[in-house]
Amino acid sequence: MRELTLILLTLLIFSACSLWDKPDVRKAKWGMTKEQVKKVENAELVKEGDGILTYRIGGKASPMKVELADVVEIDEEEEVTPPEVESIGYEYDLLYVFGERGLGMVVIHLRESLDEPGHYLELFKQRTNILTKQVGEPAKGVASYKDHQVKANPYEDPAAICKGEHGLQHIWPTEDKRTNVTLELDQNKFAPEPDCNLSIFYESVEIPVDQKLSEQLHEVL
Repeated sequence: MRELTLILLTLLIFSACSLWDKPDVRKAKWGMTKEQVKKVENAELVKEGDGILTYRIGGKASPMKVELADVVEIDEEEEVTPPEVESIGYEYDLLYVFGERGLGMVVIHLRESLDEPGHYLELFKQRTNILTKQVGEPAKGVASYKDHQVKANPYEDPAAICKGEHGLQHIWPTEDKRTNVTLELDQNKFAPEPDCNLSIFYESVEIPVDQKLSEQLHEVL
């Protein structure tokens, strides 16, 4: 009986360690130092600041298998059916953001300017399906309007998003209580002509970065 108890205890400890060792984003775990992230991230490092490592990923167009019939607008009652996607061939900035307790935020930001506002919305929906498949949970849809008129269907006019009339967020609940995931499509405020930003934000629940820094990154990316 004692031997059985020891075996069960060992299995429980091993399971707990295995769960803790699982990466949170790509190959990185929350709380890592900059040097630890550098060891596990194989992408091209293009910039290193005091609290941010910036890498470059993507950039080569590759075939996509996307069944657009499966890509739908989101509300709080709807589930998303993930299509089969091989890869998306755009270039992205990959930002690892560090706080006092180590890595607390990761951002994947689209670098390229797309030809049409509708292309951003299509990519937004494709990314929604990919993230839903990865997270294993349906997304919640949120539209923000600031001082502009609320639209009956915020997905029907992507040009209005690039003009700053409203923005879209898809948010995934966190079963493991470790990571909040948000996909955002909104106005690129620094573009000379109306254009959009598309970014994915991964944020640690237990060791988030400074709230002001988080808000600034959500605002500009």
